[in-house]
Amino acid sequence: MTTAARIAAALVLATGVASQQAARAQGEPTASLDPLLVSATPAGGTLSESFQSVTVIDRQQIESWPAATLADLLAGVAGVDIRRRGEPGVQADVGIRGTGFEQTVILLDGMPMGDPQTGHHNLNLPVPIEHIERIEVVKGPGAMAYGGKATGGVINIVTRKGGDTSLAAQARVGSHDTRSGMLAGAAAWGRSDHRLSLDHLQTDGHLPERRADAELTRGLYTGGADFGRTDLRWGLGAENRDFGAWKFYTADYPDQRERTRTRTAWLAADTRAGEWTLSPQAWRREHDDRFRTIVFGTAYINRHETRVQGLRLAGRRSWGGGVTALGVSHASERIDSNALDRHDRDESQAWLVHRQPLGQRTALEAGLTLVDYSDYGSYGLPSIAVRHRIGEHWTAFASVARSARVPSYTELFLQTSGNLGNPDLEPERSDYAEAGLRFRAGAHRLNLALFERRTDRLIDWARSPGEVQWQADQFEGHRSQGGEVEWRWFPAHRWLERVDLAATVLDTELDDRGLEIKYALDHVELGLTGGAVWRLAEALRLTTRARYTDRSSGESGTLLDLRLGWQLSGVELFVEGNNLLDERLVEAGFAPLPGRWLYAGIRADY
Repeated sequence: MTTAARIAAALVLATGVASQQAARAQGEPTASLDPLLVSATPAGGTLSESFQSVTVIDRQQIESWPAATLADLLAGVAGVDIRRRGEPGVQADVGIRGTGFEQTVILLDGMPMGDPQTGHHNLNLPVPIEHIERIEVVKGPGAMAYGGKATGGVINIVTRKGGDTSLAAQARVGSHDTRSGMLAGAAAWGRSDHRLSLDHLQTDGHLPERRADAELTRGLYTGGADFGRTDLRWGLGAENRDFGAWKFYTADYPDQRERTRTRTAWLAADTRAGEWTLSPQAWRREHDDRFRTIVFGTAYINRHETRVQGLRLAGRRSWGGGVTALGVSHASERIDSNALDRHDRDESQAWLVHRQPLGQRTALEAGLTLVDYSDYGSYGLPSIAVRHRIGEHWTAFASVARSARVPSYTELFLQTSGNLGNPDLEPERSDYAEAGLRFRAGAHRLNLALFERRTDRLIDWARSPGEVQWQADQFEGHRSQGGEVEWRWFPAHRWLERVDLAATVLDTELDDRGLEIKYALDHVELGLTGGAVWRLAEALRLTTRARYTDRSSGESGTLLDLRLGWQLSGVELFVEGNNLLDERLVEAGFAPLPGRWLYAGIRADY
C-alpha cells in the first residue's frame, strides 16, 4: 500500500468513527481535558484553541501507565519516535514525525534543556516521574519563542506545584536484579509552595557479562511564591547516570561504557505591568559526559563538559479582540572536550506574534522570529496559522512555519575511527506545513492531520556501502510527508475508564547520492499505539498499552506493556510488565531492546 493510500484509509476510518461518536456524545459528561498550554505559542491559549497538533500527557496517564521513565511516557504519543538503548531509562533519542533527536527541543517548565554536544543527551533530565504534572508535545516548528532548533517540535515537561503537605514513597524490584526507590514530598508555607522528589534505580542488566548494568540517581526541587501581581517559580535539579553502553554507538567495538552528570537551575516569573503580562526567565544547564571504548584491549576515553545558560523576556497583552506577544532571548553554549576541543557560541532571538479573531468562528495567528547565530549569521523564521470552527464539535486548522538548525558540536568536530565530523557544515533550513481537523464532544477527543516537511542542506551521517566510518554531511532533496490520527475516549462505564488509540504513517525521500544514511531514512513508516485503563474492581486497576512500529529499515514489532494496581487506604501494591512479547527490536544504535522486563512494587501516599 502506498503512503497516500495509507493516509487516506486512516483518515476515512477515523472520520467514520468520530461521526458515529458525535451522535452518541450528546448528553455524555464532558471530560476536563482543555489545559492551558504554555509551549505551543507565545500568545497562549488552551488545547482546543491551538493552531496545530498538540498532544498532552496528563497526570492521570502518568500515574496509570506502565511507564517508569520519561521515554516510556513519550513512547505512547502518536508521531513521537522514541529510540531507546540499553536498560530501562538509560538512554533514549526522541524525534517527532520523522525528524531526528537533534531537531527536537526539550523544555523543563519552559526552559530549554538541549545539549550542544549531541542530542543523545537531551533526555538526560533530573526529573523523577513523580514530579511531572503533564507533558506537552507540540508537533511542528510553530513554537516561535524557541528558535530554529524546533524543526520537529517541542516537548515541554511541566512540573507539579507544591500544595497541601503530602509525602509519597515507592519501592520496586524486578528482572535482572533491578531495584528502585522513590521519595517525594510537598508542602506550602504562607505564600510559598515547595516540592522535592528523589529516585534511584540500579540493575545488573540483561547482559551482565557484557557490562550492561546501570545506576541512575535523580533529584528535583521546585518552588514558587505568589505575591499578588507577581508569581515567582524556581527549580534546582541533579542527575547522575553510570551504565554499560554495549553496542550503543558501534558494533565494531561494542565494549563501551558511559557516565553522565547533569545539573540544572532556573528562575521564572509572571508579573503584571499595566496591560501587559511580563515573563522573565533565567536558566543554566551543566552536563558532563565520560565515554570509554575498548579497542583491541586499549581503553580510549572521551570527556566532554557542556555549559548552557540563557535569559528570556516575554510579554503578552490582549487588545482589539486579539493577543500580541513579543520577546527577546539570549543563550550561550560552551564545550570543553578532549575529543571535540573547546568551543563557544551564542544564540540571540527576537519574536513577534499576533493572534486575531476574524469573526465568531475564525482566528488567524502570524509571527516572525529573528535568530542570530554567532557562528552562522541571522535567519528570519516566519509562521502563519489559521483556525476555523465548523459547527459545534469540529475545528479545522492549518499552519506553515520555517525553522533553521545549527549543527551540534559532535556533527562538527568529532574525530574517531567510527565517526568523522565536518567543520564545514552549515545550518539546515526546513519548511513545514500541516492541515487537520479537531473533534471535541462529550467524552471524545479526535485529532486528524496531514503534514509535510522539506529541508535544504539536511545534516546527517553517511557512509559508502561496505565502509565502517560515518561522515557528517549535508543532503538535498529531502521531503517527508504523512498523516496522523489520535482518538481519546473517557467512557462513563464502571469497568472502563479511558481508551487511547492513534496511528501515524510517514514517507521520506532524500537524495542520498548512493550512500548509506544513518538517521533520516530510518524512520517509522507505520506506527500504531493503543492503551486502555480498566476498572476491574473498586480498588483494582489494569492498564494495557501496545505499540506497533514498522520502520523503513525493516525492523518491525509490537511492544506490549501492562500495569495492575490494587489500592487500599493510601497504599498501592502493583505489578508491571514491559515488552511482554519479548521483542528484540533495535530502536537505536546496534543494541537490541533488552526483552521482557517484570516488576513488583509498593507505593504509599500520606
